[in-house]
Amino acid sequence: MRGVVTTVLFISGLILAGCSSGEEERTDTGRPVVSSPVELSVETPTAEPIRIGVITTLSAVPGQGADALPGAEGAQVAAFRLGLGDQRVELDVVDDGGTERGARAAVAQLVDSGVAGIVAASTGDHLLPALGDAAAAETAVLLPYLRVGDELPDGTYLTGPSADAVGSALAGVMRSHDLSKPFLVSADGVLAPGIDPPQQSFLSGRDSDDVLVARIRRARRAGAIDSAVIAASAGSQARVVSRLQGAVGDLPLVLTPEALSPVFADKLQETAGTTSARFLTVGVDSADTATLTAGPRAESVASYFAALRLLSQDDQARDLTDSLPFSEVAAGADTRSHDAVVALVTAALDAGSVSAPDVLVSLDGLQVDSGDGLAGPELDFSSAAALPTDAVVELNATTQDPGVRPVADPGTVFWFAVPTRSG
Repeated sequence: MRGVVTTVLFISGLILAGCSSGEEERTDTGRPVVSSPVELSVETPTAEPIRIGVITTLSAVPGQGADALPGAEGAQVAAFRLGLGDQRVELDVVDDGGTERGARAAVAQLVDSGVAGIVAASTGDHLLPALGDAAAAETAVLLPYLRVGDELPDGTYLTGPSADAVGSALAGVMRSHDLSKPFLVSADGVLAPGIDPPQQSFLSGRDSDDVLVARIRRARRAGAIDSAVIAASAGSQARVVSRLQGAVGDLPLVLTPEALSPVFADKLQETAGTTSARFLTVGVDSADTATLTAGPRAESVASYFAALRLLSQDDQARDLTDSLPFSEVAAGADTRSHDAVVALVTAALDAGSVSAPDVLVSLDGLQVDSGDGLAGPELDFSSAAALPTDAVVELNATTQDPGVRPVADPGTVFWFAVPTRSG
């Protein structure tokens, strides 16, 4: 029997209530707020806490995981919601430093400490050798941010978009906007699958920015390109976008999903770029703007943000590194890390065990959905790519704040989904 169900505890806006009529209420700003379930109730809680390892990267060279750190705070929201449902969840957080050695040491530390499973909330090829170490230790690893096309070790699952899914979605974006001649900019080891560019540049550093901009300007004037695709870490994307905005401001820009990190908007403003521009990327429709739509997905995402707001009010709540109040990092917390934690807890509850080998066996073939507490799409662990390919869609940028987080800095970029043509 499935162990997690949403139930009972509701909040409207920022105020905790004992029940919900399902009717809209109004905030002081006049924005309608629908009551959303917060608690993830567990039918049979485990006698001891379920300990989940979380690997983060506090700082690293571009492309090796630091951009995922803001989003990783969503893991805190999952633990909070499960705690409200009487299932204790402890997050054991280790910084891997963005290096292969650090990642392998992090896995070893978490395995030795007896975690039930690991969420690798980082990106970059520095993680890959550590995945084999976890498999050898019979410990599941979920990857909400890393996308790879290579075969993964047994017990390692992509809960975020795979390389194939990103490639298919990017190709759909290009077709939808009648873009066929992109200039591809690559950096930091990030690839843009599905893109066949007539011209390409591998960005090696700041000294090459002027050369890159000049090449793109010439190609644009000659009619050789009709767009630019930027495949790089969030910070590098921001730097390139800032330069292009001043040189070829009318050129359509398509970004790889690294742009979904809050780091993109932060760095873009630091480099005198503007976030009030048209950007296209691909990803899962489970962020802030999804709450403005209708249907079960919107309700699940709204429940996540209701919990995030409530946790932000707790003066004792801290960030993953225990260095800041959670309220100061809530602006970046996303549903991907939240859903990875919920999936591992669901596997542990189904196994009736907090032992990593038992959780690993339980996870194989498991299907987890909103009924288990996911904010995003269903996850199917019958293959290494647990997220369905069709869950990856075109996302457009906006600076209009949906108002579901406690605080949003001016210039914050939000992403909303639009349909793409299939042919």
